[in-house]
Amino acid sequence: MQTSDPLLKKIPGVATARNLNRKADIDDNIANVRQEFLGKPEVCHKMVGHIIHLRRDPQNWEHRQGFWDTWNAYKKTLLKEFDVRWLLSVCDTVVDIGNNVQSAVAMNIVQCINGTNVHHTICVNAVNGNIDTNKLNAEIKIPTWGGMQTADIPTGDMIYNMMCRLDGVIQLDPMLNEIWHEIKDRGRQDKQVIMNYFCGASRFKHQRKFFQ
Repeated sequence: MQTSDPLLKKIPGVATARNLNRKADIDDNIANVRQEFLGKPEVCHKMVGHIIHLRRDPQNWEHRQGFWDTWNAYKKTLLKEFDVRWLLSVCDTVVDIGNNVQSAVAMNIVQCINGTNVHHTICVNAVNGNIDTNKLNAEIKIPTWGGMQTADIPTGDMIYNMMCRLDGVIQLDPMLNEIWHEIKDRGRQDKQVIMNYFCGASRFKHQRKFFQ
């Protein structure tokens, strides 16, 4: 079926690559990630452009407006064409730029889906129930589902970003924020919290604690 809407026209080619969202220069980043959407409607890449800009600057008014306008106009297409990884990136962005209720609801989705992926990663990097640091440092990555892959612990920032977003949502309620900080203070040094050991394999000092 032909369409006159340029954003619904398919990008020529067949996508063979994933997880290309890692370039220092933002324009290079957006151009590079286009390869993930070959064969999909142009609007997928347009939406991802807004997401990448907002990941670096959540206060960018132009891209905040573009994000909501694009989602509202093309949500049926985006829901169909985005894999789970990019649907989760939409939720990440809502945590960053949505109102209090939107942020809180989106954060629950982010915690749930990232949590399942982290649990899978722990299993992949464990031997007889114990985390194998050598496997972690080797950055063994195995696809999980919906475009997701096992979490990159040594050089990635998924867990760190998730926990920072969680802090931002919880601080909206002063009482719950006090409770949260007390829990975090107790959990940062507790050796029974396997996530402390897991995150300790990060090459970035500020990411070596699960509770930020």
